[in-house]
Amino acid sequence: MASFRKRKKKQPQSRGAESKLQPAASNQEIIWGIHPVFELLESSPRRVSEITVLKGKSSPKIQQIIDGARKHHVKIKFRNEIRIPGAGQVNHQGVCARIMAIATLALEELLERLQSTVDPVLLVLDSIQDPHNLGAIVRSASAAGVSGIIVNKDRSAPLGGTAAKISAGALEHVTICQTINLTTALQRLKKEGFWIYGTAAGGSQSIYQTDFSGPVCLVMGGEEKGIRPLVQEQCDVLVSIPMHGALDSLNVSVAAGVVLFEIVRQRQMD
Repeated sequence: MASFRKRKKKQPQSRGAESKLQPAASNQEIIWGIHPVFELLESSPRRVSEITVLKGKSSPKIQQIIDGARKHHVKIKFRNEIRIPGAGQVNHQGVCARIMAIATLALEELLERLQSTVDPVLLVLDSIQDPHNLGAIVRSASAAGVSGIIVNKDRSAPLGGTAAKISAGALEHVTICQTINLTTALQRLKKEGFWIYGTAAGGSQSIYQTDFSGPVCLVMGGEEKGIRPLVQEQCDVLVSIPMHGALDSLNVSVAAGVVLFEIVRQRQMD
């Protein structure tokens, strides 16, 4: 099993019968946007079952997508209109892809992958239900070099569609773990040497006074209620972002970026 440093105490085509995409099969999803589709073709072409391109839409990047689809023998459809079922009005930028749902890991598989990682940083998302927030957090996590993201299996926004678009392709480059019980997962991480930091407006110490060395697990709570009580009980330290002015909180995706890059800053100074 993974061996980490010991824990130490700290302080869519034309109108009509063929005019729009049909709902994806239960084991498939639809993503849209030039960058997410391009990144998916580059990193995981076997997951792409079909690409739809808006007729008359042309750009160097779209041509790269078409060329990539042909290279990997992915079916391409050209349509007069693209409407994505269940997504409402979205900026698909003239291209979308039908894909197999994003691959996720079990917690033990994630820990196995981290065996050779020195002082990994994990991000736990407790009930983030807005796909825009999820996508933005994934993008920040990827840029900050996070080793993995752990999400609720039943209380999280879908891992595809809007989240993939907002992440600007980062969803294809970040390891995602799904679990049915975050409390049990955090207990397991403690046994592996992780120190658990929860974010809360009333946190006992500022992120700028917190030592984020060693194996770190950062917990971010949902948009409405923050970290749930049972999950919060597993946190070793509750940290906060110092606020100035009338507002006392940040959007969760912004807050995640602030804390993650404080961790990056500290580690670059070591």
